[in-house]
Amino acid sequence: MPEGLQEAFLQLHNPLCEAALLKAQQAALAFAYEVSQLVHDVKKDTESLGPIRAVGVHGQTILHRPELGISLQLNAPAVIAEQTGLVVVSDFRSADLAAQGQGAPLVPLFHQAIAQGETSCDLAVLNLGGIANLTLMTREQGTHARARIRGFDTGPANMLMDLWAQENGRGRFDRDGELARAGKANQRFVDRLMQHPFFAKAPPKSTGRDDFNAGWLRHQLQAFQAPLSVADVQASLLALSCQSIARALPRSTQKLFLCGGGAKNPGFIQGLQHALGQDAARDPCEVQTTDHLGWAVEEVEAAAFAWLAYLRLTAQPGNCPEVTGALGPRCLGSVTGPAQPWDA
Repeated sequence: MPEGLQEAFLQLHNPLCEAALLKAQQAALAFAYEVSQLVHDVKKDTESLGPIRAVGVHGQTILHRPELGISLQLNAPAVIAEQTGLVVVSDFRSADLAAQGQGAPLVPLFHQAIAQGETSCDLAVLNLGGIANLTLMTREQGTHARARIRGFDTGPANMLMDLWAQENGRGRFDRDGELARAGKANQRFVDRLMQHPFFAKAPPKSTGRDDFNAGWLRHQLQAFQAPLSVADVQASLLALSCQSIARALPRSTQKLFLCGGGAKNPGFIQGLQHALGQDAARDPCEVQTTDHLGWAVEEVEAAAFAWLAYLRLTAQPGNCPEVTGALGPRCLGSVTGPAQPWDA
């Protein structure tokens, strides 16, 4: 080992690491239970569904630092494989990161696949999870072919709003946007938050809790010179998400399809429509959910990683170098579990 590396490893042996690994195992057992239930249900419906042969499990991201070439998802794929008897594909980001990519977002190719019937205009698919990630599809002039696909993280979607709701005893998230609806966004505070350097970065770019977290939000609130109610802060955080997304969306975009948990928040949809309507130079943009594409908003992300697992097991690249900035196409994911032949 290089000098000093052994000592660095020994310093990592602490209760926090142990707790993290135990939580990963607990999560894996929960995942395995859900998968086992699904396998049981599928066996009852063999006419419309074939047997489940593998499962794609992303894991819980606790660190995302693409500028350092690292992104850590807590997971225990061997536990899931043992409990279910299935092949497990996990660790989807490492191959793209090793190829000097961002390791995110990984879903634009899937977004393109589910929107392939929409060929009449420039459109976008927006996933509203903790972070908002955007897939842009541009129609080639004079044809029905997509000339270009792009994608990147725009900033926080629900992450800061969830944190604020939790810190103020409102549950895990702001259900139906009720807390934000009870307040009024302070545009001066929103403008202050928009000064975060991430928003000025050019793609390829991705982000997470390392940029947008409770500590950063507390610092911004302390530095702001005007009092804000709990509801006003929540409304301002919603405005931050909506305005940062609107700023990132090309003016030529005529359809925007929403998925993820935020798509169930009516305030988010209204806020996006308002933010898009503020720009007089923008083409009219129709905001809908992916339900209009035949995909329920809560299913899209899960289906994307099932699809990425399929690509890995059939030796097909799963990243989009134009999105992540990787040196080229790469097969994504590590395979754990019983060896079996796989036919494309």
